[in-house]
Amino acid sequence: MSDASIRIEPNSLNDTLNLLAAYRQGSKRALYRSINLGAKQGRKAAVDGMAAKANLKKTTIRDKTKVYFASLSKMQAKVVLQSKVLPLTDFGARQTKTGVTFRIWKDKPRQKYKHAFFWTLVKERYTGVFEPNVDSPSFNGFGPYRRKSGPAVPTIYEQTPGLAGKAEETAAQAMLKELDRQVGLINRGLL
Repeated sequence: MSDASIRIEPNSLNDTLNLLAAYRQGSKRALYRSINLGAKQGRKAAVDGMAAKANLKKTTIRDKTKVYFASLSKMQAKVVLQSKVLPLTDFGARQTKTGVTFRIWKDKPRQKYKHAFFWTLVKERYTGVFEPNVDSPSFNGFGPYRRKSGPAVPTIYEQTPGLAGKAEETAAQAMLKELDRQVGLINRGLL
C-alpha cells in the first residue's frame, strides 16, 4: 500500500540549528517543536483545501491523514495520506428509484449509478453501495455484486490544483514563526 506524504525536512535549517546550538541546551527542543507545529499547520491547510474541493467532511479527511512528529533524535516530521478508497456513503450517496446518486466534487453535479443499491454486510459491519457485477463469469442475472467507492484522499489531494504548494508554504511559515517564538523564549531564559 503506497501512501502520499508531505514532508518537512529540516535539512535547509541546519544553519539555523547551528545558530540555536550556541544559545543553550533548549535549541534542539525549540527546533523540533517548530517542526511539529509546522507539520500540524500543513496538515490543517491540506485538509481545509481538500474539504473545499471534495464533497467530504473535514473529519473524514482528517481521519485519513496521519502526522508523524519530529523528536529530539529525529528532526523530521511528515504528514501521510492513507490510500484507502472511501465508500460512496461518505460522498452523500442517496438511494433513488433507478439507482444511487452521489457527488464527489463540490463544483460538479451529482452523478448516478443505475441499478446500484445500498446493502449491509452484517459480518463485515459495512453498509455501502453495490451493483451487480455483470463482468463476472459467474454472473447469473442477480449476483455476484461489487462495491462502488469514491476516490482515496491522496487522489483528492493530487486533483486539487495548487494545494501541495499552499500546504507546504503554510507549514514553512508556521514553522519559522514558531521558531522565532521559541528563540525568544530561549533568550529570556524561559526554555
